[in-house]
Amino acid sequence: MLNTAAFSMVLFSWLKEIGEIVLLIGLSGEVALLVLRISKGSWERGLGIAFAVLVLVGVGLQYWADSPRTIGPGSQQRIAAAIKPFQGTPFDFSVELDPESVDLMENIGQALDAAGWHRQAVAQGSGYIPPGKPAAGIVVFKGVEIQIAESRQSDWGAAGKPAAVLLQALRNEGLTALLKRVPNDQESADAIHIKIGAKP
Repeated sequence: MLNTAAFSMVLFSWLKEIGEIVLLIGLSGEVALLVLRISKGSWERGLGIAFAVLVLVGVGLQYWADSPRTIGPGSQQRIAAAIKPFQGTPFDFSVELDPESVDLMENIGQALDAAGWHRQAVAQGSGYIPPGKPAAGIVVFKGVEIQIAESRQSDWGAAGKPAAVLLQALRNEGLTALLKRVPNDQESADAIHIKIGAKP
């Protein structure tokens, strides 16, 4: 069965490269038309239009790939409403230290705070302390993962449980995220671990 979240992450990571290739083809074609002056009829106009469309598509793909991931106030309210039944659920963050990832972490944190979830300091590998917030860990990877220790799978990761509902709420707001079960010796069993990596 196709893992749609993983597929969309791979697809998204290629958008910028595809945009660059399409833009390069379009610009090269336009330059070739100017330099070579192929002909003066409808053939040249048709090629010019085709290459101009390629330039616009390439620019559009690059713009979309470069736009930051955000969870705005409306999205935060919808996420908070979805996970509010699990008020008091403990969670921690780990984040890649780039401004876009840190902003996304805080956007998600505001939604979780509004739902009454309990943010705590990361148990392993802390290294980033947001102003007035518990310490977060530092990660180096791409994408968003919600991780739970194997021993808490039935409590938090099963369908209808906090991590699974949070995952679906994030996906409903257009964020590509994965739910991952990890060994108990790799992560603490005391919290749901939300890892915010760089944009794919």
